[in-house]
Amino acid sequence: MQHHLGAPLRASLMATGIVLAAVMDAVASTALSIGRIDMLGDTYATPDELAMADVVFIAAKLTVFLVAPLFVRAVGPTACLRAGIVALLLASAAMTFSVDLTWIDICRIVQGLAGGTILVAGQALLFFRFPHRNQPVVQAIFAVGAVMAPAAVTPALEGWLVDHLTWDWIFLSNIPLGIASLVLLGTDGDRTYWREIRLPVLQILLLGLGAALLTYVLLQGNRFNWFDDTDITLLTTIGVVAVGFLAIWETGFRSERSLLAVSPLGSPDFRFGLLVSIIAGFALSGSAYLIPAFALNVLGFTATGAGVLLLPSGAALALGLLFAGFVIEKTGIHPIALVPFGVLLFAGAMWLLSGSTSASGSPDLSLPLFLRGFGLGLLFVALTLVTLRGLAADALPFGIGLFCFGKQVGGMTGTALLQTYIDHQNIHNRTILAAHLVNGDAAVDQRLRATANVLVTNGMDSATATKAALPLLQRALERQVATISFDEAFFALVVLFAVAAPCLILAKQFLGSRAARSNRTGFRPQRL
Repeated sequence: MQHHLGAPLRASLMATGIVLAAVMDAVASTALSIGRIDMLGDTYATPDELAMADVVFIAAKLTVFLVAPLFVRAVGPTACLRAGIVALLLASAAMTFSVDLTWIDICRIVQGLAGGTILVAGQALLFFRFPHRNQPVVQAIFAVGAVMAPAAVTPALEGWLVDHLTWDWIFLSNIPLGIASLVLLGTDGDRTYWREIRLPVLQILLLGLGAALLTYVLLQGNRFNWFDDTDITLLTTIGVVAVGFLAIWETGFRSERSLLAVSPLGSPDFRFGLLVSIIAGFALSGSAYLIPAFALNVLGFTATGAGVLLLPSGAALALGLLFAGFVIEKTGIHPIALVPFGVLLFAGAMWLLSGSTSASGSPDLSLPLFLRGFGLGLLFVALTLVTLRGLAADALPFGIGLFCFGKQVGGMTGTALLQTYIDHQNIHNRTILAAHLVNGDAAVDQRLRATANVLVTNGMDSATATKAALPLLQRALERQVATISFDEAFFALVVLFAVAAPCLILAKQFLGSRAARSNRTGFRPQRL
């Protein structure tokens, strides 16, 4: 088939197939957050038991981000991408065969491994197939599937599927996506090759252990009040030790068997981009958690409504991605020039959201959601190009894996810290507001009488209305507590960038001056 298609058309079809594959991973990544309640009913599982399905999925994905580049280097990105698509397609279909928790966990592990492989191999293939001058637009299109879809599109679509069908259809929707992706990738004429691969088994085991334990801690630590719980403390200690040994082994005992067979860390641009990717992941996932949670807990949106709320932000994110890609490609400006604009737009959006009230509605959130999406679009395209475009071909897959790893870790950390912050602020704000809710206070008595009068007007007898007034006032207080706490969490993201921006500027200058000194002295970083 590929012989009858022109090269530009083949490349376009291949890129479309890669984006569809990235959307498959987005579906798998967000599936349990939307279908969790329905799955709990069908599996008769406890929330803790079902939470393990998320833990093993993310841990598998984190692990394969650093392992997949070894296979990309050995057999090529096309073969790895196709294998990942087939595995994700089959694992998604298999999720509907049984409601046994062990079976679900196994399927989620395969989905995590396949999804991580798709992201690494797919992005590497785009870098290899398209010219350097076209990378800004190409990477922007890829980010529509890899960044925008899980942040906005798939939660809304999955909410609709759960409301109108069953949770099985979330995973079944990956089947047509996978088939279409494989057909489109069939137009790529790349031949599979085989290069000897020596898997660093010990490092992979350490990575898997550390990823699993620390993922569990980040996802579940808040429920157990973090280090007040002995098990969380123990798991954190073991996870940190495992990751520490891995870092020491990779940097201090270099051998032919290494996770970073060709290290991208010698590039100052890559080191800077990796650092910023953690903060960008924090901002993207943290805000993607806060906005629907605010809509559900304060504004009273339905689950579908909360998911749909992110669609305008998702459209703005896609617009920002494509705008950044076209501007960089057509004008030739350095991608880092767009980073400050992305940061300012996102911080401005969070500042506007920090002024929300319990009476806010979709129209009040439209502008900040647009600014958030557009700002993140500028930021992610610029970061991708700054971090990865200058890497040599043999180091590129390893750079992509580390870049994805940083975004995932930053996202989990951001969500966990913001959840904890909101819980702590709820306690603090409730204590302050409740101190004014005491019998005998003139303002409180007046509010109780006014509430009782409203209830009487609606047909309730006087005695019952008087009793019901206090619980209603307490409910209003809880809503106000939640509103203030979410506003403070939104403002915390503004503070994050206010503190991080100058630190990142200093880090960029330091890495640049260090690289310049290395060049003057003739020093070149060694490859692992």
